[in-house]
Amino acid sequence: MEKTHFDLNFKNSLEIDINGGTDLDSDKANAKWAKLSRGINTITPSAADTTDATPYWDGEGFTDTEVTGKNITFAFSGHRVMGDPAQDYVASHFLDIGDKLRTLARWTDPVGNVVESVATLTSIVPFGGAANVKQTFSFTLALNGKPDYTPASTGEVTPPLNPQSTGVNGGVKLSGQ
Repeated sequence: MEKTHFDLNFKNSLEIDINGGTDLDSDKANAKWAKLSRGINTITPSAADTTDATPYWDGEGFTDTEVTGKNITFAFSGHRVMGDPAQDYVASHFLDIGDKLRTLARWTDPVGNVVESVATLTSIVPFGGAANVKQTFSFTLALNGKPDYTPASTGEVTPPLNPQSTGVNGGVKLSGQ
């Protein structure tokens, strides 16, 4: 029987390209990855589904639901850490609109599966709160289009990424699903 266990959330690694790459194929090689972890105490992933619910005669009055699309987002919140490369990059885009809010994003799960995508920074809150507390910090990272998914090659847990890491994750070749 396989041993079951609970993984802790911090074992997920989420990074953004602080060079602001906007093309996964051509910009990934020159990406400067910065880990989103310092000061972050909550990350909430969401896959807002687009669904079609259609009743068919053979369903005898009940509907058949099919997921026809997804909008994948990661909502980050915590405290503002001045000097953290990832937070500084996000905060610097508070006043921007359009393509200036796009960058590359990478999520590595505890098993070593990797998801990469062009993403848009939305709902940026660079500071806030009462005068006598740590500044708050939050934003949402919205993936654009179908992300590239690469399953873990060995099934072993990938070592944690360096918060200041650059380049491609351990030379893992990424391909579409």
